[in-house]
Amino acid sequence: MEILVIAVIIIVLLLILGVNPMNIIFGVVGLIELFFIFMMLFFIISLVLLLMTKKTKGEFLRIEDNKKIGVGTHAVYKINQQEYNNTFPAEIMFVEKIYKTNKQVNIWQYKGKKLNLVFDFYSILVIAFGLPVFTGLAIALAILIQVFLPYVII
Repeated sequence: MEILVIAVIIIVLLLILGVNPMNIIFGVVGLIELFFIFMMLFFIISLVLLLMTKKTKGEFLRIEDNKKIGVGTHAVYKINQQEYNNTFPAEIMFVEKIYKTNKQVNIWQYKGKKLNLVFDFYSILVIAFGLPVFTGLAIALAILIQVFLPYVII
């Protein structure tokens, strides 16, 4: 909410300073394009890390709050008597149907020197859905910007 208020204030100030409204629109579209590109890169990095994992069996324990960033929740799995947090946030819909306690499930684990990541099946689905969606959005918006950019005076 605060970001929206700040964005409105910045846009109003730009209009007061005499900036062409079309340039403001393209600036906002450019920021959206950057967001799409960063999300695409996030999913590419996630896919690369997923491809470097080893498949193992794990048991779902619980869903707990993310203490590192203070926002969201993540699933906790037990692998070889040790607890690991899922890399992606926990699903918030259909929790009882998705996460079943006292059941062995397939987990993909990446163990590095400083990085220890765990991917569950739903993380793989998020990557499989997110990568093509954000890649498509980034490409489509880039094409749209190239088509309409000649009509804007910067």
